[in-house]
Amino acid sequence: MSVKTVCFYPTNQKRTNHFLFNLSTLLDASGKFNCIGYKDVKKQSPGKIFSADVYHINWFDQSKDVVSFLKRLYFLVALKLKHKRIVWTIHNITSHEKTPFYNKILFKMLARFSDAIHIMCGDTVRIAHLEKYAEKIKRIPHGDYYGSYPESDFDVYGHYGIERSRPIFLFSGAIQPYKNIEVLIKSFKKDWNSESAMECKPVLLICGKVEPSSYKDSIQKLLDDEQDVIFDPQFIPDEKLAAYIKAATVLVAPYSYRSSLNSGTIPLAFSYGKTIVCPDIPCVKDIVKENDCLYSYHYSSEAQHIEKLSEMLMLVYADYKSGKLLEKQHDAMAYMERNSWKSHKDEWISLYEGESC
Repeated sequence: MSVKTVCFYPTNQKRTNHFLFNLSTLLDASGKFNCIGYKDVKKQSPGKIFSADVYHINWFDQSKDVVSFLKRLYFLVALKLKHKRIVWTIHNITSHEKTPFYNKILFKMLARFSDAIHIMCGDTVRIAHLEKYAEKIKRIPHGDYYGSYPESDFDVYGHYGIERSRPIFLFSGAIQPYKNIEVLIKSFKKDWNSESAMECKPVLLICGKVEPSSYKDSIQKLLDDEQDVIFDPQFIPDEKLAAYIKAATVLVAPYSYRSSLNSGTIPLAFSYGKTIVCPDIPCVKDIVKENDCLYSYHYSSEAQHIEKLSEMLMLVYADYKSGKLLEKQHDAMAYMERNSWKSHKDEWISLYEGESC
């Protein structure tokens, strides 16, 4: 049996992206593929950049300047002329940040040149206007994060001085303007009902590197002297992330509809037996059709986003006290088991088999 080489763009290194690392690990284990990373080949053996059989493209349509755009354009055209099989995963409909208009050219070329277009949620086809490419679209949901992060004995409660009787609502990850951190804080600061005034009132823990650094001041001003919100503008290293997830009662991710199709935070939470509060972005709609294992809501304005998120946080707290939250967590674990990397192994492998169109 011949082994095909799959080149992941931009890379399949674990330190860069766990999604691509886990996927390449699955393919390597099948014995049918040898996985390499574009950046690694370019650095070590640039003359072999076009030697792979299959190229899996990710976040390719997000160049930040003309030079980057032209390099990507050349690479994509060269792949097509050399008759390489191209697999394209659509992670988001647009970049989270404002990007140059010419990235739309890359998006359209990817749609046309790709031999397989991988999507993780059904609405991607409609939102991205890919109906005419339906025959080469394959939906496979985001895989799990089992074993992705090492076990940690880091004491989150002790580190932040949080009373152990208090539930933690956790936001973790890069903190940037599009992440709606202001919405989250305002939602949490809304008046809690009388029962919530007890000593076990939730703590909102916001952790992650702030970009740009000046954005940190805006968040600090919003917090003022708020005692129940802890803001730690530091990157959480992989060695400690598992401890944060396990300590959390629930994760919160107030996504923006403008750019978010999918979420890595959702399967991360599910993989640790936790659930999440987030808007009904496309991947969430797919999940709730299968299982009621998270807290989702819809909004049409920032004011409504604050109101709806606040209501969900209240509901989580009520479910936490009644024990209903445990049911959500159990369902989340069951969902992840049904949609793990191994559960969809044959579907993943099918993306890389066959020849270029």
